[in-house]
Amino acid sequence: MSFGFKILFLFIVGFAVSSCSVTKAPLTPRQEADMLYAKASQLQDTEFLDEASAQFEEYARKYPESIRADNARLQIANSYLQQSKYEEAISAYNDVIEKYPDSDATDHALLSIGDAYLAQGEYSKAIEAYDRVIGKYPRFGVKVAFDARDRADAVKDIETDLKILSEGEESSKDNAQYDIAEIYFSVYNDYELARNEYQKVVDKWPKSELADDALWRIGDCYWNIASRQLPSEKFSDEQMAFVTLMEIYDKFPQLTKLKLFHMDAHWPAATKDVREYELAFAQTRRIINKYPKLADMRVIDFIPENYRKAFEKWEEVIMIYSHTDRAVNAPLYIAQTLSDLGNIYYNMGQKHFASLVYRESLLTAPTPEGHLGMARYYGNITSVSAPAWAYRRAFYHIKKAEELTPANSLMANEVSWAKEWMNYKMRIEGLENWPDKNAR
Repeated sequence: MSFGFKILFLFIVGFAVSSCSVTKAPLTPRQEADMLYAKASQLQDTEFLDEASAQFEEYARKYPESIRADNARLQIANSYLQQSKYEEAISAYNDVIEKYPDSDATDHALLSIGDAYLAQGEYSKAIEAYDRVIGKYPRFGVKVAFDARDRADAVKDIETDLKILSEGEESSKDNAQYDIAEIYFSVYNDYELARNEYQKVVDKWPKSELADDALWRIGDCYWNIASRQLPSEKFSDEQMAFVTLMEIYDKFPQLTKLKLFHMDAHWPAATKDVREYELAFAQTRRIINKYPKLADMRVIDFIPENYRKAFEKWEEVIMIYSHTDRAVNAPLYIAQTLSDLGNIYYNMGQKHFASLVYRESLLTAPTPEGHLGMARYYGNITSVSAPAWAYRRAFYHIKKAEELTPANSLMANEVSWAKEWMNYKMRIEGLENWPDKNAR
C-alpha cells in the first residue's frame, strides 16, 4: 500500500469513526415539494389516477402558496375527467377557478368543464363554458382561446348532425354519424367516445362508402389509447417461451416440424455444431409440450390488448372491404406501424421481441422501416460484438431498405447513416474480412 493511499485510508476511517455514521443531508422544503409533485405526475402518466389524485391533493394542501399548487388542483380534476367522473370533475374544476382566478389553470379548467358537459350531452352548458374562455380573449391571442372556439363550433356541428340523424334524409345519416365520430377523434382526442361513434357507422350502415373508413378509424382509436402508456417491461413465461422458440426456429427451421408429443422423428441438423442442434431440439420439445398452441401463435398475440385490437381492426378492413382504397393501402400502413411498435420494444430493451415485431412487419409488407429495424437488431445482437453471420444479415437488410427508399428522401438519409454506422462498427471490431465470403 502506497504512503499516499495509507494517508487517504486513515483519513476516511478517522472521519467515519469521529462522525459515527454517514448521514445524508436533509432535503430542503423545495426538494420535498418537487419530489412529491414528480411522484404524483408519474402516477398520473402511468394511469394510476386515484393514487395520483391523492398525491396532488397532498401537494396542494402542504404547499398552497407554491407556483404549482394551481396545476396540482387542475390535475386532480383531470383525473376525474379521465375516469368519466364528470360531476366530480366539474366540481374540482370550479374549485380551481374559485381558488386561482388569475391563473392560466383557470382557462384550462373552463375548457375542460365544457368537455365534461359535452360528454354528458349538455351541449348548451358546454358552449357556455367555452364562450367564457372566448370572452376573456376576444382577439384570440392565446391557444386556449382558439381551442375554445374550435370546441364551441364542434358542439354546434354535433347538434346539427344529431338533428340529421333524428329528422334528416336517410342518405345523409351515415355522413352525420361519421362526422360526430370525427369531431370526438380530431377535436377532443377522446378516443373512447370516438370509437363508440365510429362503431355506429359500421353497425348501422355496413355498406356505406364510409364504413371502411369508420372501421379503420376504430383501429386508430385503439392505437391512440394504447399509446398513452408504454407496454409492460415484464413478459409472461409464455411470452418468453415464444421469443425463445422463434429464435430457435430462425436458426434451425427444420424444428418447426416438431409437434406436440411427436418426438420420435429427428431431423438432421444443417450445422457443424451437432451439440448445439441437440440442445435446440430438446428445448423446442420442452416448450411445445408445455405450450402446445405456441407454435401457431403470432407476435401480435403477445402485445397489449389495445395495440392488438388496432391491428385486428385494420386487418378486418382488408378482409371485409377488400375492394376499397383503404384495403389496398392497409398492408403498407400496418407494416410501418408494426415497425413503430418494434422501435418501442427495442428502446425498452426488449430487443429479441422487437426483432419478431420487425419480422412481422416485413411479412405484412416490405418497408425500409422494417428492414432498418432488423438491421439494427442484427448489428447489436450481443452486448459486445455480433457474430459474422449477424453482420451479414444486417447488411442484407440495409441493402433491402436502400432498394425500397427513394433517393433524396429523409428515409434515404437514415439508410445512409445505417450503412455508415455498420461499416464503422465492423471496422472497430476488426471484422472487415468475413470468415466465409460466399455466405448468403
